[in-house]
Amino acid sequence: MKRAFLLTIILANLYGNGFAQIVDGPPGYVDSLKYQSAMAKDDTSRVLALAHLSWTYAFIDFDSSAIYSQQALKLAQHVKFHKGEVRSLYGLGNAFQTKGEMPKALDLFFKALQMAERNHYQLEKAMCLTHIGTVFLDLNDNPKAISYFNKANKITATIKNEKEAENVKNLTDINLGQALAQNKQLDSASICLENLYKRTLHNKYWHPAVLIFFGDLQFRLGKKQVALDYLHESLEIFQSRKGHLSTAGACLYLAGFFKEMNQPDSCIYYARKGLAEAQIIKLTTLTLLISKLLAEQYEKRDINQAHHYLKIAMAANDELYGAKNVQDLQKIVFDEQEREQQVEFNRIAYENRMKQYAFAAGLSIVLLIAFFLYRNNRQKQKANAVLENTLSKLKQTQTQLIQSEKLASLGELTAGIAHEIQNPLNFVNNFSEVSSELVSEMKEELAVGNQQSANEIADDLQQNLEKITLHGKRASSIVKGMLEHSKASSGEKEPTDINALADEYLRLSYHGLRAKDKDFNSDFKTDFDPYLPKAKIIPQDMGRVLLNLINNAFYAVKEVDNPLVSVSTKLTDKQIIIKVKDNGSGMSQEVKAKIFQPFFTTKPTGQGTGLGLSLAYDIVTKGHGGTIECESVEGEGTTFIVKLSIV
Repeated sequence: MKRAFLLTIILANLYGNGFAQIVDGPPGYVDSLKYQSAMAKDDTSRVLALAHLSWTYAFIDFDSSAIYSQQALKLAQHVKFHKGEVRSLYGLGNAFQTKGEMPKALDLFFKALQMAERNHYQLEKAMCLTHIGTVFLDLNDNPKAISYFNKANKITATIKNEKEAENVKNLTDINLGQALAQNKQLDSASICLENLYKRTLHNKYWHPAVLIFFGDLQFRLGKKQVALDYLHESLEIFQSRKGHLSTAGACLYLAGFFKEMNQPDSCIYYARKGLAEAQIIKLTTLTLLISKLLAEQYEKRDINQAHHYLKIAMAANDELYGAKNVQDLQKIVFDEQEREQQVEFNRIAYENRMKQYAFAAGLSIVLLIAFFLYRNNRQKQKANAVLENTLSKLKQTQTQLIQSEKLASLGELTAGIAHEIQNPLNFVNNFSEVSSELVSEMKEELAVGNQQSANEIADDLQQNLEKITLHGKRASSIVKGMLEHSKASSGEKEPTDINALADEYLRLSYHGLRAKDKDFNSDFKTDFDPYLPKAKIIPQDMGRVLLNLINNAFYAVKEVDNPLVSVSTKLTDKQIIIKVKDNGSGMSQEVKAKIFQPFFTTKPTGQGTGLGLSLAYDIVTKGHGGTIECESVEGEGTTFIVKLSIV
């Protein structure tokens, strides 16, 4: 989708919040809440009913929402009902957010969160985190919004009362799915929203809300007609309920879809309908987005209308994103970061004190044990001497085995290099023979005075010499690579092209195995990230890692139909990720748990030392500060994943 359209659907969380409270509510819902607050048997029940009313009115009438929140908050503070205070605070924050006053909303949500944390109210804490996430979603900060939604989901997963947690999880997931979609994480968004769609399929109040977001996902996936069907179905339900907020949201989505489909009349129809609904409840954010869309649509057909809607958009934009609002938001976010840092500091200080106490107690025990051990120390000295001698011999044997492993890999590499070097040498020989014939022809032409033909032959001869030089250099680089691999590593890191290194060792591994076993054959493919920067590594050592992983992959596919080994690279924010994947028989969990242990091997006796993966693990983790992981499914294949830091 075009970025312009992505900006128009930033409203998702606005009516997503409303859906947590059944959007505009079933008939008589508000009256029922008023009755509950009036007839409550105790103050705590009245606080909860008032907070509930505040929440519901947030999507109908801001002034009423504010009044009910303040009443609930005052009563909750009077009776010291902290849970009621939390719900009153985020109820009022919800009203300010719906109105478009983000600094006030965020400040109230953070205050509610702090109180929920102090009193260990897990359900309310999850609600606060979700509301904070929706504010950042409003502000188009999708990564931060996703972070808060994920924190909320971790908490709801621990709540035993499933009924209480269900609405919170639905609210969180509906916003998380939209944030992931806007952040172009469509696979994750699909998983989140498809699960939510199935979970709410028979819920008549949640399901129409989910239809909007699920429809948006289908539109992003290119299923336009399916998306429109979902949107129309949702809009019909909202209109039948006479819900201004949800109807305005659905209309904006439909208008955006029709804009992308180049159907301006339909786009304008739904946009004007949505704007009318948004203005009824003075919803500033929706008003801004819809009026901007209308101004764009009218720009080429009616300049007066375009100017009219642009004025509406500018007024809404000033109200939402004026300089004071931005400053207030920055201050609130900064204060919360400082609070979180202080909380973390206090936690670390407490843990350190506990460690000191534990250390003191442990030291006393150690001293007592040391007293008893001292008496036995002399008797053990002789045994230790024997053990040291045995360990020394074991280290010598291990060193010999490691060298044997390196020599084995060198042998396999050399076989591949022999095959690789043959190609450029063939080119050199062929072009040399052709050049020799051209020299003879040129002499004949010069002898009869045919200068033009001689010049043409000279041009051909020059091209041949360039190709001889090219392939000669190629052969030289292959020999140089073999020498680099055979010599001991200097231990010095240097900027290295990972893609080139992986490609070279893939080909050399394949040809080396082919040289040893003429019957061996396998497909292989690469998927290299073209934007991969050079990584500061020890090339010889990392080459041994790649050679070992690729050799193992080819070994694993020997007995399967349609064998395939793939090598890929990918750049993330702070890492280079290298994957070596095969479609072999895979391995069991018991085998996978031991593969990085020294001397462990699944190969027949005499075909492996069991040190290859152990060496690879040490090179990656100890030599380069990276990680190496294994993913394997029996009957499907294995993937080794190497992660190297680029920071």
